[in-house]
Amino acid sequence: MYYVGVDYHKRYSAATVLDASGTMLARRRVDNRLDDFRDFLAPYDKAEVEAVVEATRSWGIPVDILEQLADRVVLANPGEVKLIAKARISTDKVDSLSLARLLRMDWVPEAYLRPKANREQQLILRLRCFLVQLRTRVKNRIHDLIDRQDESVREMTTGFSDLFGKKGMTWLRSLELGHPSGKLLGQLLAVYDALDKEVRQSDRLVCELFAADEDCKLLAKTPGIGTFFAVLIKTEVGSIERFANSPRFNSYAGVVPSTESSGGKTWHGRIIKQSNCWLRWALVEAVIPATVADAGLRAHYEYYRRMKGSRVAKVITARRLGCIVYRVLKERKPYFEQPVPRRGYRQTG
Repeated sequence: MYYVGVDYHKRYSAATVLDASGTMLARRRVDNRLDDFRDFLAPYDKAEVEAVVEATRSWGIPVDILEQLADRVVLANPGEVKLIAKARISTDKVDSLSLARLLRMDWVPEAYLRPKANREQQLILRLRCFLVQLRTRVKNRIHDLIDRQDESVREMTTGFSDLFGKKGMTWLRSLELGHPSGKLLGQLLAVYDALDKEVRQSDRLVCELFAADEDCKLLAKTPGIGTFFAVLIKTEVGSIERFANSPRFNSYAGVVPSTESSGGKTWHGRIIKQSNCWLRWALVEAVIPATVADAGLRAHYEYYRRMKGSRVAKVITARRLGCIVYRVLKERKPYFEQPVPRRGYRQTG
């Protein structure tokens, strides 16, 4: 068996090949092209080659190449690799050698290797989030500009429940302000229109992903989770089979507290940071609409809100929502509203 460690960079990679005994057979810099990797691995039979790449930015490029040239490709967690293979001298060649040695000893701390189709779905959803954030920033700038105008202009905004609704946008476009506010408003509205158009285009792509996935349709029936969050959660989860139970899933989503235990005493701190921030955001944002739609979740939230405050109650309810999401994906059955307990509410997520 041959073990290939690849230290990937934007323009090139450092690659090292070890045999079953740990002897180094080859080590050199390789351009990130299929032809160059094929030439480097040509002396070895594909069925006997295993390769490892760290899950750094754009790791999909070397993985897509190596999957055509190796029997097995492993994605390594870079943070845990540093803990295991810490060295005083760290160069591209040394790092690739360390990866190859970890792979040979079967000590690689593996990260989830997403299929290419799943990675492309992530790009669609994260671009939509980016565009919505930009659009929100432009909205805030327009609000700020209007708030700086005369009292007569500011009072007119109270007649709109949504300044960026149909009536509000008609009023903004017809508004005549002095120099330079009038020109600035025109520029901001032009940027807003362009971003709004792109967001709507992204929404259509999300709807296409939703229509093609039965799991997303099941998730959308869960309280607080609509079309977008259903697609986002399903995309970030990938395969639910990689989680043995709901606590593992909630840990990955980052809605569980950090824990320290020593000498028979246990302390719980803030929620863990090393997690999937997109899943955590989706679950936390879904809490308030979920409590409106589901009496059981509302009772769960209100119970902890009275004891611990709204912020902590929101995270605890997000953890409960994570358990629901896990069961929906695992059992492939829609969620049914649970009855509200008569005396208190002591169910933990």
